[in-house]
Amino acid sequence: MFLLLATNFANIHAADWHLYRGDAAATGQAEQNIKLPENLKIAWEKRLEKGFFEATPIIVGNSIFVGSSDEGMQAFDLQTGNVKWTRAIGNDVAAPAAYFEGLVFVGDIRGTLHALDAETGNVKWTFKAKGAIDNSPNIDSQTKRVLIGSQAGTLHALEAQTGKLVWEYETEDQIRCFPSISGRHCFVAGCDSYLHVVHLDTGKGVSKIPLESPTGSTPLISGDFAFVGTEGNEFLGIDWKNEKVLWRFEMRQAVRSPAAYKDGTIIFGGMDRTVYALDSKTGVERWRYVTRGRIEGGAVIVGNRVYIPSMDSSLYVLAFQTDERQVERLIGSIEVTGRLSTSPAVVAGRIILATDEGVLTCLREE
Repeated sequence: MFLLLATNFANIHAADWHLYRGDAAATGQAEQNIKLPENLKIAWEKRLEKGFFEATPIIVGNSIFVGSSDEGMQAFDLQTGNVKWTRAIGNDVAAPAAYFEGLVFVGDIRGTLHALDAETGNVKWTFKAKGAIDNSPNIDSQTKRVLIGSQAGTLHALEAQTGKLVWEYETEDQIRCFPSISGRHCFVAGCDSYLHVVHLDTGKGVSKIPLESPTGSTPLISGDFAFVGTEGNEFLGIDWKNEKVLWRFEMRQAVRSPAAYKDGTIIFGGMDRTVYALDSKTGVERWRYVTRGRIEGGAVIVGNRVYIPSMDSSLYVLAFQTDERQVERLIGSIEVTGRLSTSPAVVAGRIILATDEGVLTCLREE
């Protein structure tokens, strides 16, 4: 049997995938109570009438929320894939949404952040940023604020229920990453080749750590450490409190895939078609697996398995175990309709995927 969650938009259930990378720190790791079946199959597919998906879905209760290139923002029923509502917002949606206290927040390429009622899709408020928004919002749940960056290089903090601007933080170039949160700090990896650490209460910069290359990849935060890939063909481990790059892992091509973390292991994909698992303390490679296509979407870790999308239209299922001597890493793969530049969204018993052919797919037990 599957755990079927009743929709309650007043609260976030621990099993919901209400943010782009699963949680505010962008760990890409599902809650411990989330279980997936060993054998997954396609339960349903829903194709857009026009347009395509560039955004990773989010899931709250029995609803999937995802925007597209032509049809604005939509809510789908988790069990059937049927459309619950559509909100034409006038511009393309190229980034995932976020959910908090009954509202779905989503930005568009013209630079407007929309706050929509999760039940109806009705617009509660909008905010005009200084540049295009192609990254996902994050939520500071302590102060009930929405954080969103723009291609103008500005990070905005807004009151979630009203859209009122609280503070802005300026960088030197585009912000195209999810602004990760840990404790009372926000972390932004920018196209200006810095990791910015910003205090959530004041919006003041705490530190700027040189990456030496631009990036739009989301920084993953674990305690005092940050992990992020760059366009300079490197993946970095950073002690952000001491403003020091601890290690650099060199690759053949850029890293645009956000990483996932569990038990001292960092897992991410590269544009070189390869999935890498590194020791988080040293950057030493533990294992790798080569797919048939470049990897732009992020890995998700559920239990002892890694689910990672590839632009070859497959979701790969890999063994998480850290033993580099393990010969067989691949558990299986599932082919979907269209390429996967997005990340998986995971809830109990199900994975939701969105492709560049405008197909939303639900995987569940075979």
